Amino acid sequence: MEDSLCNKCDSALNVMQTLRSITDSRHRTVVLSIHQPSFKILSTIDQILLLAKGTVVHHGTLSSLQAFLLSNGFTVPPQLNALEYAMEILNQLQKNEPTISPPSPENPTSETKTKDTIRHRSSRIREILTLYNRFWKIIYRTRQLLFTNTLQALGVGLVLGTIYINIGFDKSGIEKRLGLFAFTLTFLLSSTTETLPIFINERPILLRETSSGVYRLSSYLIANTLVFLPYLLAIAIVYSVSVYFLVGLCPTIQAFTYFVLVIWVIILMANSFVLFLSSIAPNYIAGTSLVTALLAGFFLFSGYFISKESLPKFWLFMHYFSMYKYALDAFLVNEYSCLLTRCLIWFDEKNSTCMVTGSDVLAERGTP
Repeated sequence: MEDSLCNKCDSALNVMQTLRSITDSRHRTVVLSIHQPSFKILSTIDQILLLAKGTVVHHGTLSSLQAFLLSNGFTVPPQLNALEYAMEILNQLQKNEPTISPPSPENPTSETKTKDTIRHRSSRIREILTLYNRFWKIIYRTRQLLFTNTLQALGVGLVLGTIYINIGFDKSGIEKRLGLFAFTLTFLLSSTTETLPIFINERPILLRETSSGVYRLSSYLIANTLVFLPYLLAIAIVYSVSVYFLVGLCPTIQAFTYFVLVIWVIILMANSFVLFLSSIAPNYIAGTSLVTALLAGFFLFSGYFISKESLPKFWLFMHYFSMYKYALDAFLVNEYSCLLTRCLIWFDEKNSTCMVTGSDVLAERGTP
């Protein structure tokens, strides 16, 4: 009987030592629950989380647990380790936990400050840094998906560049430029819908952690944005380089830089839009339907299919509400700012009378 127990103890110790070597060599965190650990097994554990009836009694090292017991008036017997003794007196420890007396109703300011202190123990900067580290690890673990998105941007950019190659400056060139910009917006805004299920799946975790005071919602949004900013900028650069020079758009450094920034802002706007819909959609199916319907509506009222002047007055607000409108105007202003005085359409073959210049195109579109 004793040999059997010793063999089991040795086996458990070997398992713990193996787990410990994994955490040290691969920099991993191992979370486990264990029944009546021996002192040798406890020596392989860094942190102990002691729970009672859903509340945390102690979280820290074994030595800090012993100090915690002493501070509460309990002395660990020589024949027991601190954890075994703490488990025996768990109910007494829970009763001895300090309680925070509620503030008087005569001082509401003090009540607000006390609640804020209880709910958010960490500073906003620390919350952002911790969440930033978490999101960065998530991105690293899903780097294949990010690599696929980068290849997608590169592939679509090359396809568009070869379709609209050397677009020209005649009447056909005007129409092609508008079509190129409209398709670019459609591709960039619709390609972000794949993040909808990710946001919806994270929503219960986010609600639970923010409601329990682990971190603020604003810290979550700031950290998420900061993590994705450089990646989305890389996507914008890849797409812009692959399409801009093949098509033959405005050949200046300023115009190309502005084009990249517009692409970057569009992707950020699309991600924010999907994040907003994921917060109000009850499930993935409803969220997908909302994204599809709203993007179609924005495109319809952008001014690409029907001008602002031709819209009924009761639909005019949708024109200014459309995400497509402002991005499309930004593309047109950036492109035709190089062609303000250049004649794009001549009245006759002798090129004696100019009918349309770059400034005329902008005026017709209602773009300043």
